[in-house]
Amino acid sequence: MSDTPILSLESIERDGCIRVASRGNITSTEVNLGKKNPLETLLGANWAGNRVILNMAQTDFIDSTAIAWLIATSKQFRSAGGRLAIHSVVPRARQMLDLLKITKVIPVVSDETAARELINGPAAQAA
Repeated sequence: MSDTPILSLESIERDGCIRVASRGNITSTEVNLGKKNPLETLLGANWAGNRVILNMAQTDFIDSTAIAWLIATSKQFRSAGGRLAIHSVVPRARQMLDLLKITKVIPVVSDETAARELINGPAAQAA
């Protein structure tokens, strides 16, 4: 198990959007997802109330642990009034998400522009 963080803060934009990137494989054997959400470690206690764009371009593989984390994280964002959009998922990881129909639960889009549009769209303004 690695102690290397799976997420890194890329930037906090002027509009309040937070850009985060994942690094490496996200699996139960390589990453300790533990009791504390990695986004809380990165962004603080009120992380789920933010608008976050997650770039997964550097994550080639995700396992069931990562998928469970993504589903739980997405639910936490909805509950706290925040927004999450995932983008640039590499084909191998995207295949897993598509196979399990996770993209019906978690917003996954092709690139950062689409992710930004998703979290700043009408649903975000109505919330």
